[in-house]
Amino acid sequence: MPSLVTVTIQSALLKAAANIAAQSLAAWKSQTNTPFDWARVLEFAFFGVSSAPLISLWQQKLEEKFPTQHKVDHQTSHPRVSKQPPHAKPFKRTTNSPPEVNWGNVFVKLFLDQTIGLFVTNVIFLTCMTAARLLSVTLIIREIEARIVGILKVGWKIWGPVALINFIWVPWQWRVTAASIVGFGWNIVLGLLRAREFLE
Repeated sequence: MPSLVTVTIQSALLKAAANIAAQSLAAWKSQTNTPFDWARVLEFAFFGVSSAPLISLWQQKLEEKFPTQHKVDHQTSHPRVSKQPPHAKPFKRTTNSPPEVNWGNVFVKLFLDQTIGLFVTNVIFLTCMTAARLLSVTLIIREIEARIVGILKVGWKIWGPVALINFIWVPWQWRVTAASIVGFGWNIVLGLLRAREFLE
């Protein structure tokens, strides 16, 4: 199980690498020798550092409140029941079956994650991308209001299926790492959008 420090470092490195890849791809497509914007790389790294602990805690709380799996105990009659007197209660033994998926909990978590979770994560992203440039809480809030819906619409196409897979098959301790790996591609998309002044 990775520690919170490990998860945070992984998140920061993957997000910084994704932005480097996005800038390289944007420069290649435009056939220009635009110098790297290292400030933007640092913004993405800071986003990783800021968001990873919060997301890890979020995943832990979701799993505690709405566990994906629950144990099912099946009672079976003992083979010698037929030899007991008719008035005697049959002896039962319990056999433990493999845990089953609680689909109700999975879909509750999916709904919460793709509304509250995704919204908060992208508010952190927009804050990290604009705070150094705007230096004003009022202006940062205006930027968030202007951009958040567009990012959420794009994000739902990617993170819905990823979250569903995460909730069903990935232990909560590894969900941030798994999401960071998938998020490498997502952060390239965000980097390209940022390069196209989607977030400027």
